[in-house]
Amino acid sequence: MPKLTKSNGKYTIDKIHLSQANEMYLECGECLEVDVKVVDKRHITDQQRKFIFALCNEISYYTGDDREYIRLLMQQYNANLREIEVESLSTCSMTYANNLIDTIINFCIDKEIPFAKELLEENKYTFDEKQTYAMALKRVCVVCGQRADIHHVDAIGMGNNRQKVSHIGKRALPLCRTHHTYCHAIGDGAFIEKYHLTPFTVDKKMEIFIKKGKLRIDD
Repeated sequence: MPKLTKSNGKYTIDKIHLSQANEMYLECGECLEVDVKVVDKRHITDQQRKFIFALCNEISYYTGDDREYIRLLMQQYNANLREIEVESLSTCSMTYANNLIDTIINFCIDKEIPFAKELLEENKYTFDEKQTYAMALKRVCVVCGQRADIHHVDAIGMGNNRQKVSHIGKRALPLCRTHHTYCHAIGDGAFIEKYHLTPFTVDKKMEIFIKKGKLRIDD
C-alpha cells in the first residue's frame, strides 16, 4: 500500500501503483484525488486472530467448505469491499483485523449463517446500528439469533393505530419472544446495558416493512 511521508517540507508518496489510464491523465497535466488516512502501527492481537479463525470455522461448519478456503475467501472479499490489498494475519494492523471481523460478521448476517453467541461475548463484540438494522430485516434476535419481532425502544404509545402513526425516527431492536419479555421485565435501559446493544432508528424502508406486515411490531 502506498505510504505518504514528509521530509524537509516536501511530501513523498512511495510504492504507488496507478492504472495506465491514470498515468496518462497525469501526463496530460491533470490531477487525481487521493484519500489520506493515518497508518495504524498497532499489530493484530492474538485475540483478534483467534476470533477471525473462530468465525471462519463457524462458516466452514455451516457450509461444509474447508476452513482455510473460507479464511482466504473472507480476506479477499474484505479487500475487494474496502478496495485494499490482502494482508497477512500475522503482520497486519489492529484496524485491518477489526475491519475484517466486521466484514465476516456482516457476511454471516447477510447470508443468515449462524455463529455461536459465546464468540461475541468472549471477544466483547457489539453489533453496530447497521448490523442491528440488518438483523431486524432478517427477523433475527440481536441477543440470541432466534426468530424475532421488532421491539420499540421509543414506544409508539398505547391506543395509537400502528398503521397510521409514523414509526420513523423511533429506536427499535429485533428481539425473540423470550428476550422481548425479559426486556419489558427489566426495562429498556437495563436490557440494552446488560447486552451491550445498539438500537437502530426506523427509517422509511423499515416503516414500509412494518406497515405491510413483513415484520411484526410490538411496543
